[in-house]
Amino acid sequence: MDDKSDLVLILSSRVLRSIATGALGVTTGLYLYNVLHLSATLIGIFFGVGAFATPLMSLYFGRLGDCYGRKRMLLITLLFLPIATAILLLTSNYALLIVAAALGGFGTAGALASGSVGAIVAPMMTALLADKTNEENRTMVYSLLNLASGLAGAVGALLAHLSYREGFMIALVLSTLSFLTILPVRDRYSEGVAKGKCGSINGKLNESDRKVIRRFVLTGAFNGIGQGLVTPFLPIVFEILLKIPKGEIGNIFFLGGLAAALISLLTPVITNRLGFVKTVVLTRSISTAALVTLPFVNRFSPVLSYDVTIAMVAYLVYVMFRIVSLPAQSALMMSLVSQGSRSTTAGANQAARLLPSAAATLSSGVMIDYIALPVPFVIAVIINGVNIYFYTRFFKDVKIGNRVRSIVVD
Repeated sequence: MDDKSDLVLILSSRVLRSIATGALGVTTGLYLYNVLHLSATLIGIFFGVGAFATPLMSLYFGRLGDCYGRKRMLLITLLFLPIATAILLLTSNYALLIVAAALGGFGTAGALASGSVGAIVAPMMTALLADKTNEENRTMVYSLLNLASGLAGAVGALLAHLSYREGFMIALVLSTLSFLTILPVRDRYSEGVAKGKCGSINGKLNESDRKVIRRFVLTGAFNGIGQGLVTPFLPIVFEILLKIPKGEIGNIFFLGGLAAALISLLTPVITNRLGFVKTVVLTRSISTAALVTLPFVNRFSPVLSYDVTIAMVAYLVYVMFRIVSLPAQSALMMSLVSQGSRSTTAGANQAARLLPSAAATLSSGVMIDYIALPVPFVIAVIINGVNIYFYTRFFKDVKIGNRVRSIVVD
């Protein structure tokens, strides 16, 4: 099987998983709130555990992917979501729900923003795609991945119109099919690497790779805090603040996933014209401005009777401009490190983003319960500003291309 066929299978697996996670991303929090009647604090703990467990496992399995092969570790981690969904279907025991949160990556920052949950599988899938592309086509392939994933996540959001049980059942079937789709994929990297040898030199990362990882770790940490404060609670915010029914919330997230998917096609064009850093600064500034308006929308209603419309537009702008730079960021990260360190680098970036996001999610639930809904949103704006600053400091004048290593690392 050639690389083109493998790419199709990997993208197909992501699509199937994204439909499942698109549904779960909208309905899980609402299910915990409306059916199990958990408080925002307990829901925050649920999401926080998922956000804590995901980066730790991403880092662990990402490293194992460089040691023993991306495909082997990807298959193992793809099984976690079906198990987590089965737990949601079979029990309301809070301890078991926490296990489901850990395995399923529920509460992962950015899940709703991207229309899918890459969660623990992301490092292996990113590295596997990098092994089957080159610097000339890698950004486009990651853009197509975001497109396919976003469209699928948008379709999954529409499953909110079904009952909770029906939605969970469909997610279980699709996430299982996602695992089966990867079985025919060939992992040539694992065939060529000595068993147990990780990274570039005798299992140790070289200094160049370490430098790149440190930069992505720091930017990822602030990115994770900003997203973890607000993203997992967005469906609940729509219901509490604007009294929008579950099905209508699904429609909003469908439109968000659709918009995010389509705009990801523009990533190569925008980054080629503006450069990586300017793209990040412009798009994330717009996204942050839209995000902070959400908790204040109902205060506009005495003047404007279109608070739901305003909230929907703000969410769409937030999602669209949040997504634009992600394919270029993934391509840049994979281009800067050696092949034997790709899975480890992706895992480290994932861990750096999600561990702080988990702490942010835990604290956000308490803030919503005991202080005020806008507080985590305002804090997120400040954190996003710091995140943008570090991108300008670490990746100034970076271009995706053949000279990317000499520009950034040397």
